Amino acid sequence: MSAALAAAWLTQPLNASAVALALAALIWVLHWQRCALALGALALAWSLLWSMPAAADALRDSLQGGYLGQSAEGLPQADAIVVLGGGIGRVSGFERGDADAPELAGNRVAAAARAWRAGRAPAILLSGGPSASTRGVSEARIMADALVKLGVPREVMVLEETSTDTRGNAERSARIAAERGWKRTILVTSALHMPRALQWFERAGLPALPLAPDATQPPAANAAAPWTPSQRSLDDSARSLREYAGLFAATFG
Repeated sequence: MSAALAAAWLTQPLNASAVALALAALIWVLHWQRCALALGALALAWSLLWSMPAAADALRDSLQGGYLGQSAEGLPQADAIVVLGGGIGRVSGFERGDADAPELAGNRVAAAARAWRAGRAPAILLSGGPSASTRGVSEARIMADALVKLGVPREVMVLEETSTDTRGNAERSARIAAERGWKRTILVTSALHMPRALQWFERAGLPALPLAPDATQPPAANAAAPWTPSQRSLDDSARSLREYAGLFAATFG
C-alpha cells in the first residue's frame, strides 16, 4: 500500500481506531498496561467523536465555510474558468438545458455554465481523466457534453483529459494556461475540496479565484440529536479528514 493510500485509509475514523487498538493490544502484551489502556480509550473516543453529527458538521464547516454562498457575478473578470472533475452528478440532471434549475444549484458544471453566461471568462477548461466510474471516458469529456446541454458552445471549451488527482489537475491546467497566455482563472469545485485545490493550483503557479456552487446540506437523520452517533456522520467526518490530509500534503508535501 502506497503512503497516499495508507493515509486515505487512515482518515476513516474506524480504521484509525482499529490500528490504535491493535497497537494498544501489543503494548499490553509488553506489560505497559497504563499506556495500553490510555491508547485504547483514545482510539474509542476518536471514532465516537467523529460519529456525532455536531462534530462532523463542525469539521466540514471548518473547511468549506468560507467558500459557500459565492456567486459568479461577484467575481472579477478572468481568462478562463477551470472546472475539476469528480462531482459531475447525474447526467439526466442536464436534460432540461437549464443551468438555473434548482436540482443543479450545487452542481459544479452548472456553476461553470452560469459563470460563463455571466461573462466572467471567455473560455472553460475542463480537467479530469477517466475514473473507475466513467468506463474509460474522461470526466472532462462528460462535463463538456453536459455543458453543451446547458447552452455552452464547444468552441469555448478546452479539455484536459489525463489527470487523475487534484495535483494533476493543477499541474496540467497550469501548463495549458501558460500555453494560452491565461493569467487569471476561476476555479470551480466543491466547497469541501476548495482549500486543497487552491493550494495545489498555487503551487503549480496558477493562482485561482474560488467559485464553489451552493451545496445545501440535507438534514441529518438525527438532526434533533446532534450528539447521537450515526454512520452518516462517520462518513462525513472521513471525507473531511481526507481533505485535511490532502491539504497537508499540498502544503508541506
